[in-house]
Amino acid sequence: MRTALRSLAFAAALLAVPAAMAQTSDRDAVDRIMQTFLAAYPTADGAAVSQVFHKDGVMIGYSPARGSALLQRTGQELAEGFNGTPAANEDKRKRTYEIVDIAENLAAVRVNLDYPGWRGVDYIVLLKTDGQWQMISKTWTGVLTSNTP
Repeated sequence: MRTALRSLAFAAALLAVPAAMAQTSDRDAVDRIMQTFLAAYPTADGAAVSQVFHKDGVMIGYSPARGSALLQRTGQELAEGFNGTPAANEDKRKRTYEIVDIAENLAAVRVNLDYPGWRGVDYIVLLKTDGQWQMISKTWTGVLTSNTP
């Protein structure tokens, strides 16, 4: 009986290994997507954004600093906004992210933004289709802060 239980436990452990490896692989893929996306900001590289953000994806945001209406763009419009000219204060802008969850073919990432005079949060959703991860939505909010230059 003990041998059978050990064999069963060993078999269950072996079956769990590929799932754990896939999760790590997916986490690594999502991490690379996010690194590419955030690296596009300092150089305003629209091609890099196009590479990781689905052209029909959507960006929706709200910031009192920009008025009361929701702002919305497609992934293509977002990429076009990265026109090769970085923000004048880009060297003072800080961005960090945390992969919040990965479930099957869906991932959620929180991005913290700390800019001179503004602090914000993005939530980015990625989907894995045909074996490839891509950003599908970016929702953001932000507030004015007193650290204006």
